Amino acid sequence: MKASNKMIDLRSDTVTTPTPEMIEAMSRAELGDDFFRDDPTVLDFEAEVAGLLGVESAMLVISGTMGNVVSAMALAPRGTSIILEAAAHIHIKESGWPSTIAGLTPRPVQGIGGMISPTALADAIAVGQSRLSAPASLLCLENTHNAAGGRVMSPEDLAVLAGMAHESGLNVHLDGARIFNAAISLGRSVSDFVQPVDTTTFCLCKGLSCPLGAVVAASSEIIEQTRRWRQILGGGMRQAGVIAAAGRVALRTMVDRLAEDHQNAKLLATRLRDAGFDVDPSAVDTNIVFVNLPTGDFDVDNLHSELLEGGVRISPVKAGRLRLLTHREVTQREALVASDLIAKACGAARGRQPSGVNKARVEAIY
Repeated sequence: MKASNKMIDLRSDTVTTPTPEMIEAMSRAELGDDFFRDDPTVLDFEAEVAGLLGVESAMLVISGTMGNVVSAMALAPRGTSIILEAAAHIHIKESGWPSTIAGLTPRPVQGIGGMISPTALADAIAVGQSRLSAPASLLCLENTHNAAGGRVMSPEDLAVLAGMAHESGLNVHLDGARIFNAAISLGRSVSDFVQPVDTTTFCLCKGLSCPLGAVVAASSEIIEQTRRWRQILGGGMRQAGVIAAAGRVALRTMVDRLAEDHQNAKLLATRLRDAGFDVDPSAVDTNIVFVNLPTGDFDVDNLHSELLEGGVRISPVKAGRLRLLTHREVTQREALVASDLIAKACGAARGRQPSGVNKARVEAIY
């Protein structure tokens, strides 16, 4: 039986819906044509972002992936290589665009907690100096690091890696999809994370609760290049002020409250650890929690089914690991309820053989 009529959705912070204030702003936005650069809401929003991040210019795009693609294409010539952490979102979760679209050879480097060490970066740069390898032209960093559990890289550590790359003639892109989570986690200005790099992308549609959109921030010269690549990819927009209006509300009202998501994630992790699960609350820097599930006779399909019955949505389990994200629409009470329901569902799933019936049911939902 469900704990309430509301589903507790822990699949991602992308499931957040726009706030009433965002919807109101979208409905009242003053509009123009962004292709002709006369949409006043877009222009004001991009200027506000540039000022907040301490860069010359910014550009609205449809998604974080598009922002990463156009940034790389502006910074890295085709036929060169891109250095990134082995589990970086760009490398494992963005459909292979470095090779298929940008003509770049990925050079993954194994990191610790999502962070590449200076020694490992130096080795990767050296590999690209051989005539037998595609020369490295771009370093991509990710902050927070999704696959590492939302871990945060400090501005100082980021600056060290970016400095090494620049000294070797590489450009640097920051995939900052959740960069505001990183800033809130460390109590730092978001501009501290942006200054050492050449381009930064961040998402509006995750913890900031917008219905869609992302931003690329860089120098005016680079943004002009990314604008061309955005057009080539089909990302040119017309009355884009409806997106920018929500983004403007997000930057003014959604950033500081990310601390609540972090607290709820830590609470969720702590409760699950106390219930006997393999999870480390000290590794929860932001709003992402990874839980290692029991091995052996454990029916993952039954886990999903039990949680849905209880009112909790989770993403499909991968490699024996459960990924949970808190966000604006998960309250502290719901984090507590979810932890109890997850513990109960795992107990029901332990020792059961996969039936195939529940699997079909789960797949129909997803």
